Amino acid sequence: MDYVLGIDSGGTKFLVKAVGMDGKELAEYEGHPAGLYRFSRNEAVRTIQDNLEWCIGQAGLAKADCRAIVCGTTGIDSEEDRQEVEEIYRLLPGFSCPALCVNDAEVALYAVTGGTGVVVISGTGSIAFGRNGGGRTERSGGWPPCIFGDEGSGAWLNLKALEYMSRVLDGRKERTLLYDLLNQEVGICGPKDLIRICQRIERENTGFLKLGPVVMKALREGDENAGEITRTEAELTFELADSVVQKLEIWREPEFTVGAWGSAIVKNPYILNSERFLEKYSNVTVTVAVRDAAYGACRIALDILCGETGIYRF
Repeated sequence: MDYVLGIDSGGTKFLVKAVGMDGKELAEYEGHPAGLYRFSRNEAVRTIQDNLEWCIGQAGLAKADCRAIVCGTTGIDSEEDRQEVEEIYRLLPGFSCPALCVNDAEVALYAVTGGTGVVVISGTGSIAFGRNGGGRTERSGGWPPCIFGDEGSGAWLNLKALEYMSRVLDGRKERTLLYDLLNQEVGICGPKDLIRICQRIERENTGFLKLGPVVMKALREGDENAGEITRTEAELTFELADSVVQKLEIWREPEFTVGAWGSAIVKNPYILNSERFLEKYSNVTVTVAVRDAAYGACRIALDILCGETGIYRF
C-alpha cells in the first residue's frame, strides 16, 4: 500500500504518522526525540530509524511503498540546517522516496491554516510563524530558553512558577494555594532545595518539570498568583503572533487567519482570546488546531505529490 510519512520532531518528543494516499491515517507512533542539536548525528539517525520502523510496523507497511517523507523539526533556522537534516532522511536505509524537512512551525501552520496565515505555537516551547498571500514568510520567537526565549510556553511557565516560589521564600510574595500545590509537586523545604532544582535545570533544561497543570489547577480555584502568571503567558503569546502579523503586513489582505497550536494554548483560558485580535483586526479569523503537526506534515506530502501546493517541492 502506498503511503506518506509525516513527522513532528520537537525537543521532547518525536511523533510520526503514516497516512494513505487517500488521506486516511494508517499508523501513529510517538518515540524518543531525535534533534541534531541535542544528540550526535549517529544517535539521531538510529532514533529516527527506530521511530519510523515502529510506526510502519504497526500497520504492516513496507519501506519501499513510502512515497514521501516530510519532517517538521526544531533546530532548522537556516538553509544549512535544513540540508543537514534533510540528508539524513533522504539516506534512511530501505526508503527510496523524496524527503522534505522544514521548521516544525511550518508544518503546524499547514495543519491549522493550510499554509497561509499565521500560527502561534505554545507547547513545551513557543514560536510564531506566518506566510502571506504573496508567499513571504516571517517568524518570531523560538529563541533558546536557557537564557531567554520560549515566552509563554510550558518551559517558560515552569521557570515562572519556580520564580514565584523563590519570591515567597524571600518574603516578596504572599504564600497562597499556588505555592502549596507547587510544593506538593517539587518538594521544597527551603532555599537549598530550590537551588538544587535550578542546578538540575542548568544541566537538563526544564523538560523534567511539568508545572503547567499545577498552575492551571490553582487558577481554576481562583489563585491570584496563578492568574498573574497565566495572564502574562497569554499576553506574550499574543505578542508573538501579532509581531508576525505586523511583519508580514498580512492585515492588509482582505482576510487572514491566525491559528493556535500547542498544549499551553489549549489549557490556558486567556491565551489567544479571539476578542483580542478582533479588537485590533476586523478581517481576522482565529482558529485552534484540530489536527496535530504530524498530520500537517503528511498533508504537505500529499499536496506536493498531487500538485496542489506551490509552497513546497521535493
